[in-house]
This record gives sequence, C-alpha cells and structure tokens, in this order.
Amino acid sequence: MKNFILMPAFIMITIVVYFTMKSAAKPRRNILFGVTLPTQALSDDAVLKMIDDYKRIINIFTLVIILTGLPIAFINKELLSVLYLLAWSLVTAEWLVRQPYIHMNRKLKKLKKDNEWFIGEKRVVSMDTKISRLKDKMPIPNKYILIPFGISLIPLIISIVKYDEDLKYATFIAVILMAVLALLYFVGFRGSNKLRLKVYSKNSDINYILNKEEKYLNSIAWFITSLTSSIVFLFTYLVIYEVINVSYYVITIIAILGAIVTFVVYIYTNNRIKSLEEELLKIDKEVIYTDDDEYWIDGYKYYNENDYNSKVNPRFGFNTYTYNLATKKGKISYYSGFIIYAVIFIPLFFNLSSMELTDHKINISNESISIDYPYYDYEFSVNDIEDIKLVDEVSFKLRTNGIGTDEYCRGNFKSREYGKCRVYIYNNSKPYIIVKLKNNYFIYNEKTKNETMDIYHRLIEKL
Repeated sequence: MKNFILMPAFIMITIVVYFTMKSAAKPRRNILFGVTLPTQALSDDAVLKMIDDYKRIINIFTLVIILTGLPIAFINKELLSVLYLLAWSLVTAEWLVRQPYIHMNRKLKKLKKDNEWFIGEKRVVSMDTKISRLKDKMPIPNKYILIPFGISLIPLIISIVKYDEDLKYATFIAVILMAVLALLYFVGFRGSNKLRLKVYSKNSDINYILNKEEKYLNSIAWFITSLTSSIVFLFTYLVIYEVINVSYYVITIIAILGAIVTFVVYIYTNNRIKSLEEELLKIDKEVIYTDDDEYWIDGYKYYNENDYNSKVNPRFGFNTYTYNLATKKGKISYYSGFIIYAVIFIPLFFNLSSMELTDHKINISNESISIDYPYYDYEFSVNDIEDIKLVDEVSFKLRTNGIGTDEYCRGNFKSREYGKCRVYIYNNSKPYIIVKLKNNYFIYNEKTKNETMDIYHRLIEKL
C-alpha cells in the first residue's frame, strides 16, 4: 500500500513530539515547566514527584499519539489517509504536545505560590553595554545563506530551461521555494540573531560566552534547515525533469534524512546550550535570576507590555524563539501562522475530499469527448482521434500534474510506452482504452470490464 509512504512522516512527528515533551522535564536556569524556582525548591519532594508524574503522563500521551496515528497506514482511500495525517499532525504538534506541560505549569505555579518560592525581582533585566556592542558579531556571517539560495536557483533554472506545459506549475513552485528560503532567512536566521540578549550573571565574560554560543548555534541550525530544504527540492526537480533516473522513493528517503539531520541539529543545539549554562553558572558566584512568570501564560505564551521586543527565548520546546503577544508585531507573527494554516488546509481538505469521493465521468457526443472530474476536466475533438485500441498493461514513469493512488490515476502523466498522456483509469480494472490523439494520448477505463467495453465500442464508432 502506498499509504506506508506516509509512515515516515508519522514516525518523525511522533519522535519530535515525544522529545519536545520530554525536554520540559529537566530544569533550565531554575525554570521548570515554565515556572521559575529557587535552587532549593528544585530538590523539594513535591517538585520531584511532579517531574516523575510528568514523565508518566508523557509516556501515556505518546501511546495515545501512536494509536491515533496508526490508522494512517490502514485507511483504504489514500487521499483520505493524507487528510488524516494532516489533521493528526496539526492536532498532535500544535495542541496535544503542550497539554502535559500546561497541566504541570499550572500545578507548579500553585505550589510555588503556596510555598512563597519567589526569587529575584519581577522585572525585565536590561543587557549590559559590553554585550550589546558584541551582538552583531555573534552569529555566523549572513553570506552563508547564499549557499542554499544558490542551490534553490537550480530548480528554477531547470524549470525554465526544460519548460514543459504539463509541468508549468513546477516553475511557480520553484519561485515559492525561493520565497520560503527568504522567509527562513528573515524570520529564522536573522530573526533569531535579533533576540534580546540574556543576562545570566554580573560577570560580563560569562554573559558574552553564553550569548555568543547560543546565537552561533541557532544560526547554524537555521542554516542547516535552509540547506536541507534546498537539497531536497533540488533532487525532486532533477527527478521530475528526468535529469536523473531514480525512484521517487529515493526522494522520500532524502527528505526523511534531511528532516532527521535538522531535528538532530536542533536537539544538539538545545542540549549544548543547556550544558554550557550549567557548566559555567555552577562555578559562578554572581548569577542573576529574575522572576517573570507572571508574563508567561501557561508557561509557553509570553505577554509583557513592558518589553518592547517582539521575540523572546521560549520556555518550552526546541524553537529558537517565541513571540511577545503584547506587541503588535508579535501578535501579527503569532496569529498569522494560524491564518496561513487555515488558508492552506481548509481548501485542501475540501479539494482532496471531493477528488477522493468523486468518480470520473465520460461524455461522448458527435463532436467531442469530455471528462468530468474535479480540477481535472478534459475535452478533445472527435476529429483529433487517430487510433483506438485496448491493452491489459499500462505503466507510468512520472505524474506531471494529477492524482495517483493504488486505486486510480487521473490527470497528466508520462507513460513509458506512450509519452505524454491524459489519464483517467482504475488501476486494477483491466482493460485500458488507449486513444491516440494528434498531440498526446488519452487513456481511460471504468470500474468494470463491461462498462469499459461499452465506452470502447462507443468510441470506435467515432473513428
């Protein structure tokens, strides 16, 4: 079943969600579950029990995530399985992943209040001038982003040089790829470098080292994200335009490997920063702590009207930053993501549903033959027909613009035997009607042999 091609995405999302939840079980700079605690409170029996309870909860949640995701492999309608994967991943990665953390955040806040565990001052600490002067020198140079930009230019050049009417959408997607990389650069690569610098200690040398290392590693992570994305798209275009002759499964493997590399880099970045903080601050006698829990809604949403920064370092997950919802820019950036999701996935849901639940239908008249099917209607003149025959086997090497599942193929394809084809077939319903037209081939059948033969005889009459 082609559904199993979706399983790597299911596995990757499950792994990312599990490690994202697990990362919250370890305190970072006296912050546990998004709550700032004094050092002695971290070893309190009630707090340790919360950590143990949290670990048990995330194991249960992970099991639920796995069980709810398994139907992806067994839904007999492939497009519906894609829709299920999209819905499952959205609910899992954007909502379910935070629920154990939110539960523990609220519980620990109450425990903190009951025990009056407050440290430092409730204020935003400003960065010392020495670190501010070093801000622009910390990340890797911006010129490195030219590497993924250069790689992403290759698919665009290929789509223009080897222009194919059936692949005209590919040029548009290549332009979109450039826009995505630009977004990764400005929102990620540059954006993470403009985060407010942190004060860890009164010791400027420690502040410098920690901020420099964090910004350097974050810039590396965003660079690798851009690089792997551009490489995956490059190989995809090389296959689509037949520059190289490999299976689409190879592209799937490359995409999976790229996702794994990116995830490992973010895990390493997060762990490296944590370990360096612990190593340096453990021996420092001038550590600065501030208690600004009141600005963190459920421990992951930041809302501080006294902070002009639109981006701040997150308390949950592996993201480089989160948004300050008290700022206009922060609100726009945060909620625009949900709007983009809605604009893309709601129409996609209805479009894929209509294609999956609708059968193609042929209409034969004295002058023309037309096919009705959502987004892939087709019509040609009877005068364009040069030959008609029946075959029991047909294979395609490329889907240029269409829908292909285990059950059916519809749209524009390239056949090994006939080249460019307009296809409307049920894969397991032999025979197939091959209609040779002036400029391409038309391949058609119905669900049953009798229905196909009836259409065949009606077409033969038009010769």
